[in-house]
Amino acid sequence: METTAIRTVIFDMGNVLINFSHEKACRQIAALAERSADDVFKVLFASGLEMQYEAGQISRATLLQELDAGLNCQLDGGKVIDAACDIFWAKPDMESLAAGIKKSGYRMILLSNVNEDHFDYIKARYEFPEIFDELVLSYQVGACKPDEKIYHQAISVAKCAAHECVFIDDVQENIDAAHRHGIRGITYKTTEELIKALSSMGVRAASR
Repeated sequence: METTAIRTVIFDMGNVLINFSHEKACRQIAALAERSADDVFKVLFASGLEMQYEAGQISRATLLQELDAGLNCQLDGGKVIDAACDIFWAKPDMESLAAGIKKSGYRMILLSNVNEDHFDYIKARYEFPEIFDELVLSYQVGACKPDEKIYHQAISVAKCAAHECVFIDDVQENIDAAHRHGIRGITYKTTEELIKALSSMGVRAASR
């Protein structure tokens, strides 16, 4: 299988195609709530609340209600969403690489744990989502990586066999899960290392 040509390249988004900081989100929401960033982290992330939202298991209204209850305050929901979304910054080298791979003729899939607000924010400000032929997003699928459901969805839209796909993610657990479904994987560390790993699989990016 390792000699089989790659036909579809699957990218994670956060900390692969774009940088983000949960710590910044906690600091910004904490400023609104007049609580500590640690308090916000416990309510929003350590509790699994944000992951439920990413998995499409709860509504935005429920997320905000639970946040208010956990912090024992009543926040302006719009300001909370703004504070939670203003946490991204660009990775131009990776955007360029993804565009070059697309130009080389590979099918492109974005496979991401992301909530609706974050994705809407990113689409409005960055061009790279337009590169992809298919979007496999946790809040739409109803499951987050490493749940098998989201990998099944990615394979179903790849239009090739699982072993003809390569998945790029910065979390080893997610790569391990991809391997269990027959997808080849690369754990992202640096763009330079990724280019070498892709090249070893015969995947090259055309000049833009």
